[in-house]
Amino acid sequence: MSVPDTGIIRPHPLLLEALASAGLDASEAEFTPLRPGTDSLPFAVTTRDGQDLVVKVRRAGSRSRYATAAWASTRLRDAGVPAPHVLWHSREACVETRCTGRPLEAEPPRPEDLDAAARAGDVLRRIHAIEVGSFGQLDSHGMGQHATIQGWFLNLPSRSSPNLPDLDLQSLLHRAQQALQTGSKHLPSATPRLLHGDWVGRHVFADSYRITGVVDLESVRGGDPLAELAGWSLREPAVLTEALLAGYFDGPAPDRSLLPLSLFRLRIAVSLLHHHASCDDQSMIRLRAAQIQADLDDLDQGDPHAVPRVTPDGHSPERRRP
Repeated sequence: MSVPDTGIIRPHPLLLEALASAGLDASEAEFTPLRPGTDSLPFAVTTRDGQDLVVKVRRAGSRSRYATAAWASTRLRDAGVPAPHVLWHSREACVETRCTGRPLEAEPPRPEDLDAAARAGDVLRRIHAIEVGSFGQLDSHGMGQHATIQGWFLNLPSRSSPNLPDLDLQSLLHRAQQALQTGSKHLPSATPRLLHGDWVGRHVFADSYRITGVVDLESVRGGDPLAELAGWSLREPAVLTEALLAGYFDGPAPDRSLLPLSLFRLRIAVSLLHHHASCDDQSMIRLRAAQIQADLDDLDQGDPHAVPRVTPDGHSPERRRP
């Protein structure tokens, strides 16, 4: 499918078919492309009777996870968490309600964004109160691939090591792997909890007073809640992380959480570095390498931090990447 960058488009047959399959009147519907994701091409839709919806179609070659998103949407809404209602889905497409407000992705963050991030921390705590049966990426029944937290934590994709002429990335990644192996023995044993799986500002919608929606639920996982906080901290400005943590913990992060936070952050940064290498995104490779180096140094010194010492600035490619 060819997707224009902006503007209302002439509806593609697959979009009309998705609306019709959901029992909605597709005549005179207006489709506006939204920022594409890794696996989906989303469109904002306003139907003739005024319903505001999002229709997503699967990218060629990507995995279909709309059934998982529908399962997660039901669990979140049952728990009182604002989330889209998936009205219909198939392997190729899904139709869901559209959340009002705007995503938390202003550059730089404004005071109202910091307030919203603190409220998002409270919402995230409610998400993490939901228990699931296993660790790792969840299927449409809420089951993951790993029975233990160590199995999930150490299950990093096997990929070729990236290379940059002025960085010894192989030595850095080897050092990180050793730290992860050692650190896995110190992770807390607990019941796996529901994780969003891609918890970043652009997936949290807010208006002036409340969080209006947690969107893009295709990547939900079972895991330790601290992993979710660690992932956010790698990809958002420090001030947003500080606000999220304050809302999540109702104050500073407890000292007992600092070591696991650093270990999860190290694991996620290693995975992201390999992803950026597969895209040949050298600026992001350098950012992840700096984050890995900083966390390894802090762990060696026995001084882990809740907020990483290296964070992306407001113009990082991370925030522009679809």
